[in-house]
Amino acid sequence: MTVPNMSEPAHESLSEAVYAAVHHRIVTGIYRPNQRLVETEIAADLGASRTPVREAMVRLIKDGLAVRSRHGLMVREFTLPEVREIYEVRAAIEGYAARLAAERSTPETLADLAETLRHHARTSRDDVVDRAKVVESNADFHNAVLAAAGNERMQVLATSNLSYFFNIEAAAVTSDEALAVALDEHQLIYDAILDRDGARAEVIVRGHIMAGLKVIQSFL
Repeated sequence: MTVPNMSEPAHESLSEAVYAAVHHRIVTGIYRPNQRLVETEIAADLGASRTPVREAMVRLIKDGLAVRSRHGLMVREFTLPEVREIYEVRAAIEGYAARLAAERSTPETLADLAETLRHHARTSRDDVVDRAKVVESNADFHNAVLAAAGNERMQVLATSNLSYFFNIEAAAVTSDEALAVALDEHQLIYDAILDRDGARAEVIVRGHIMAGLKVIQSFL
């Protein structure tokens, strides 16, 4: 996968493109936990110089997706207690975001939320379910709820907790029946927001997220 527009881009744009490419490979499992991230190899693979790659690595460490060890820079492997913490934070932040969305959502953010729900339904009900697309459409729905809350700081904090490789792996081991249940829960979240019932929206989101943790606990 070559980073696009590598010929004489703005420096910040090049660094951002490299970061996006490596970030995508980590969260989709192309780069596996504990795999070494060698700057020269990544630079050659993406057709970039080492400087933007180095800058991207610094950001990935800050994001908690990469770590330095005696073996060099590596993709971070999360322990089960760390994953539990991530999901507990998600439940707290996204639950309250759903409450705020019920109170603050506008016709525009509600329309966006409805569209992401329709898209998630299509990906979950395809004859041959593409699990990567399900993960992506699931994240789009959760991000739309966050956007409807109207709190940018909350959105930044919550979004960072959606980008981990184990979300893809959870989808891979989730049954079609369980995917259908998750979709039904998204519908319930949307309905609660549409009804302006913040308390109900918050409770459903918290339970929905912690159910996802149980799936991950089954294979970590």
